[in-house]
This record gives sequence, structure tokens and C-alpha cells, in this order.
Amino acid sequence: MIEILAAASRLLAFGSAASIIGVTCFHSWCVPAGFRSAAVPSGRMLLTAAALLATGHAGLMWAQSLTLAPLGGTESDWRDLVMGTHFGRVWLLRASVAALLLLVCALLAVARRIHGARWGCAIASAVYLGLAPLGGHAAGAESPWQVLVPNVVHILAISVWFGALPWWLLAVRAYARGEASALATPALSAALQRFSRLSMGLMLVIVLTGVLLADLYIDSEGDLLGTRYGWLVLGKVGLLACALLFANQLRTWFLPALMMSGDNVDPRARAALALRHIAVELGAASGVLLCAAWLAQTTPALHEAAPNWWLPFRWSFDATWPDSSLRGWFLGAFTVLMLAGFAATWGRRDTLRIPAALLAVAATSVLAWAFAVPAYPDTFRRSQVPYLTQSVASGRELFVEHCTTCHGAGGLGDGALAAKLPKPPADLSKPHTALHTAGDMYWWLTHGIPESGMPALGSVLSEDDRWDLINFMRSFSQGFESRVMRASVVSGQAWLGAINFYIEGSPGPTELKGYRDSHNVLLVFLGGPDAEGRARALAAANPELQSRRTQILAVPLGDDHLPADLPYPVLRAGAADVWSAYELLARTVGDRGLPDRLGMDWMHSEFLIDRFGYLRARWIAEDDAVGWADPAKLYPDLDRLNAEPRLRPPPDDHIH
Repeated sequence: MIEILAAASRLLAFGSAASIIGVTCFHSWCVPAGFRSAAVPSGRMLLTAAALLATGHAGLMWAQSLTLAPLGGTESDWRDLVMGTHFGRVWLLRASVAALLLLVCALLAVARRIHGARWGCAIASAVYLGLAPLGGHAAGAESPWQVLVPNVVHILAISVWFGALPWWLLAVRAYARGEASALATPALSAALQRFSRLSMGLMLVIVLTGVLLADLYIDSEGDLLGTRYGWLVLGKVGLLACALLFANQLRTWFLPALMMSGDNVDPRARAALALRHIAVELGAASGVLLCAAWLAQTTPALHEAAPNWWLPFRWSFDATWPDSSLRGWFLGAFTVLMLAGFAATWGRRDTLRIPAALLAVAATSVLAWAFAVPAYPDTFRRSQVPYLTQSVASGRELFVEHCTTCHGAGGLGDGALAAKLPKPPADLSKPHTALHTAGDMYWWLTHGIPESGMPALGSVLSEDDRWDLINFMRSFSQGFESRVMRASVVSGQAWLGAINFYIEGSPGPTELKGYRDSHNVLLVFLGGPDAEGRARALAAANPELQSRRTQILAVPLGDDHLPADLPYPVLRAGAADVWSAYELLARTVGDRGLPDRLGMDWMHSEFLIDRFGYLRARWIAEDDAVGWADPAKLYPDLDRLNAEPRLRPPPDDHIH
């Protein structure tokens, strides 16, 4: 009930503000100058719209208060919430703008002088709408202004388009009825042409900003088809398409009738039908606004932990393209689709368009079939367990306890019970593990795979345990992919995200990702007989490394005693977990590890992580005697990294 009240209040406030903005823009930009005195909005109309806006905002504040009420709290707590939080300050600021607008409109209605003030009312209404994203999801984004700007532009473009529609409807209604205040045929024709051009520009802005916002809040087809947020976006798009369809009908047959009114064409006879088209367009636009109001109070799809995927398949190019038996279908369907598009666009005969459309549907169906892979209700579930070395290390222990009897001590699918199962267990070192979503693996761990003999572990392992296992399996698989990494940076190649970990007992950032955007990190695992010598060599090179924006983090292996005066952090707390995770990424081309061991048994290794959080180079001392033995060999690579722009978004904090 509270949600319905909040959505209705948002819709009332938005629609009222949009009507003030829209009538001002319609009157100033669309109505010819000689007819503006007849079409000017009245002060009473502005006062009514402002009163409805204030009522809508009051209803929204009440609904939000009811939402917060179960949290309890004294009057002082509520005052602190309103005055001491960003949300509360935006709340009050919007209320102040609404109250000021209502006061100004009341004075204008009494004075009956609005010609010079309607733009002021429109600007105040735009400020009211533009402040809305500051108190919503956009303000909490990592880069808020990258989200706030398209949000505000999107809202204002919709408000101009939606707010102008009622006045366009009234203008056509007056014309159809032959009222004294109606625009003459040439004036109405000019207004429609200008409104059509204005609407096309607004639609371009609405669509572009809408696509940008959808990309920010929707990550996959699971978000689009498996969340309420996604369904609201689809509803909004469908209603917008409906409005555009009817608007195009007006432009293609009503406008020509107005322009040819002297050539035995009676445009008034078509005005009644045009009214119905405009009414449908306005109704669809109201639906768009309702979806937008509901979206504003709905958790973005990207933040939904468990989208419900209701189809038995999903579409994945990465998972299907490696299958050579499907490539012929891909190429054939793409070719047919291109030919159908060419025939429909450039074919000189209308008779070609129907066969072209049928071919396009057939080709699209083939592509949908070819790209389809099995899916489950949890396919797009998101992990709530961070991708940390502690999680990977815990998952590794769970794997040894619960999975090695089938998947083998080295994860290669050769366990003691493997031969007795209906299907061979998966070799987890193969790249195919990266082609399944984390949700797929979560479903298998929870419910098992009966046809292959894999048991369900949902009653044995907690939810966090299952995610730990998934974090481990992803790291394990990526370790085999990372064998090609050497002791030199390959420019433009950032693909392997560093596993995050906490840093205790030293000044500076409290976790590895705290160095992002400021420093590269040289993660050094010190072990073996030369651990102390290497530690001192890096200490001597530390000033030069710091000058190249590179921080050394040392992790001791075993019981090696390192100097106490090292000028960089030495991570003793959690060192075993950090190495347990990173040794999975320490395989080389020459040594992929033993078949009965999950990790590697190196005594010394170093990982170079760029300032954006990606592993870019790696030196295994026992595999490459030269490498970075002389720290000066690192300097050219560091200079290249420091000159390199961001290649990809930051690595995910959770496995997807």
C-alpha cells in the first residue's frame, strides 16, 4: 500500500511539474507568435498545477515517512535524519522549491499577470524535477555525476514532451469544435510541424539517456527479464513505442491534411480522429511516467541479489561460439539476416518486403537457438560473498573436503569415484568453467546434477560456503589461463583481476583495492634461502619504485625472518590465505603443476598489479632466474603502466 501511495504521489508531482514546463515550451516554441495571446495559459491553471505538485510532494514525504517509521526513533532522531543526512536535505530542498512555486503561482493568479513569469515557474518546476535524482539511487553510485547528469537530462526531456501533450490535445480539440479561441488552420499546421521537430529531438535525447541509464543499472538479460526493475523498463519502452507509433500517424496523415487544406481536403473532418490518436499518445505517455515513478522507488536490477530466471535457457556467444558444429548456423543465419535487411531497405518492389521479413524472422530464430545454452532459476544470482583471498582459501579447503573424491586431488576430474559415475566429472582446469555463470555453479552445488551423479550440497554447505567454493573454482580455472603471463607487461592487455585481501597492522589503505587509481602494487611472496636478501634489495629500490607510483606489499612464506626495518608493509596476518589464493595464479607455461595438487609449491614469486586492479605481469624466481632479480628491470614496465589509460572497468568485487 505504501508503495502505491509513493508511486501515485510521484506521478502526481511529476505530471504537475511537467505540465507547467510543457505548456511554457509549447506556447513559446510551437505556437506561432501571432496566436500566442489566445493560447497563453491562465494563472488559475498554473496555480492548480502548482497545488497538485505540492500535494504530490507532501504525499511522497508521507509515504517515505511511513516507510521509515518501523525503524522507530525519537523526535530528535527524525530531526537528525532530515537535517543531518544527504537524503533529508534533498527532501527539504525539494519541498522548499514546491512551496515557493505554489506561493508565486498564487500571487500570479491574484494579480492576473503571468506573461513575464511563466518561464520562472517552468524553471522552478525543472529545478524541482532535477533535484529528484540527488536523493535517489544515482547519488549513491561510485561516480555519481556520471549517473546524475543523464538522469536529470532524461527526466527534463520526458517532462517537456509529456507536459506539452495535453496542450497539443486542447489545441486540436478547439480546432475540431471550431471554437473562437482555436488556432487557424495555417497556425495549427505550423504548430504541429514545430511540435513534431521538438518531439523528435526530445525522443532522441530520451532514448539515448535511457539506453545509458539502462546500461548502468542492468547488467544482463537476467536483470532485464528476471527483476521487477527490468520489467518496468520493458514496460516503459513498450509504452514509449506505442506513443511514437500514434505520433507518427499524426505526422504522416493529419499534418499533410492541414498543409493541403485548400486542395479539397477538409482537415477538420480528420481532427476528431486526430484527437483520439493524441489521447492514446497521452495515455501511453502517462504509462511511461507511471513506470518511471515506480522505477524511482525500485531497487536497480544491478543490485538485486537473486534475479529469477524463468526460462530454461539463456543466450551466450562466449559459451556457444567455440562449438565448431554451430558456427555454420551462425554464419548462415547472419548472412540471411543481412540479405533480408538489404531487400527490405533497398528492394524496389514492395512484394520483396514480406518474404524479407519472413526470412529475417527465420534467421533470428536460428540465431536464438544457436546461441542458447541451458539455464536455471539461479543462473543470474549474484554472490554476496566478496572475491577475497580468505574466501578463495576457504573454498579450497571445502573443495578438498567435499569434492576431491570425484573431481580429483588436482581438480582434473580424475577422482577415485570418477569411473563409477554416469558421466565423467568436469575437469576444472579447463576454460569451460569460465563459460558458466556463478549462478549456474551455485545451482549445481545446491541441487546437484542428477544425470551426472553430482550430489546436492545445499543441506551440507551454507550459502557462504557455496560461494567460497565458487570463488575458489574461478581462481583455479583462471590460474591455467594465466600460464602465459610472464615477467614483462604486455601493453593493452588487462584481463585478470587481482584477488582482493585485507591489510592489517600497517598505515595506508586497509585492503588491496585501496591502492586503485593511485598506485601500482608489487605483491611479493618472500620465501626460500634468499628471502632476506630480496627483501633488502626491494627496500633499496623502494624510493625509485615510489617515484613511479608503485607500492611494495610483502607476504612472508614459512618462518623466514625478515628485517624489521623494511620501508614497506609486511603482511603477516592472513599471509597463509593470501598465498593459498595467489599460488593458484602462479602456473607457468613450463610448469602447470602436479596432477594431484591444487596449487604450486614455489618458494618465491612476485605479481605486478596495475593501478586499476589487474594483474599485468608475474615473476616466478624458480621458473625464470633473471626476471626482476634486478629491480631496475621493472622500471620500463612501470613507466608503460603509468602512461596507460584505463582499459577496462574495475574488477568486480564479486564473482558473476
